[in-house]
Amino acid sequence: MKKTLVILGLALAFTTHHAVAATAAGTVNGTTITVEEANSVLNTLTKGKMTWEKLPADGKKQLIERMALDKLLVAESNKSLTDKEKEAALAGYWMQKKMLSTEVTDKEAQDAYDKMKKAAKEAKSTQTIPAFDVVKNNIKMQLAQEKVVGQLMKNANIKIK
Repeated sequence: MKKTLVILGLALAFTTHHAVAATAAGTVNGTTITVEEANSVLNTLTKGKMTWEKLPADGKKQLIERMALDKLLVAESNKSLTDKEKEAALAGYWMQKKMLSTEVTDKEAQDAYDKMKKAAKEAKSTQTIPAFDVVKNNIKMQLAQEKVVGQLMKNANIKIK
C-alpha cells in the first residue's frame, strides 16, 4: 500500500511538472511567462496572424525579451511601491482606460471650444487662443475626463459626518 502511494505521488509530481513546463514560454528572474500570455501579446502585435507555436526560435527569444520588461516592472513595483502608491497608480490607469473608451464627438469639442473662446472674450483676455484643430484632442480628453468623473459622482453615495 505504501509503495503504491509513493508511486502514485511520484507519477503525479512528474505529470504536474510536465504540464507546467508545457505551458511555460519562458521565465525572467524565476517568474514564468506562459504560452497563453505570449499568444495574447502576439495576437495584439500581429492581429491574430501569429501564434507561439508558429513563431521561429529567434522570434520567440525576441518576444520573451520584450515581455520580460513587463514582468520586471511588475516585480519591482510590487517591491518598491507602497499600497497607497499602488492604489494611485491603479486609479490613474483605470481613469486613462475609461477616458479612452468614453466617446466625445467633434461637435461636443467644438461647443466647448466656442464656450471657452466666448468666456475669454467676455473676460477681455489678452492671451491668443489657438485654433480649434490645434486643441481639439486636448478638449476631447478634458471632456472625456469630465464625463467619467461626472458618472462616478452621479452614482456616489457621499455622506458628511
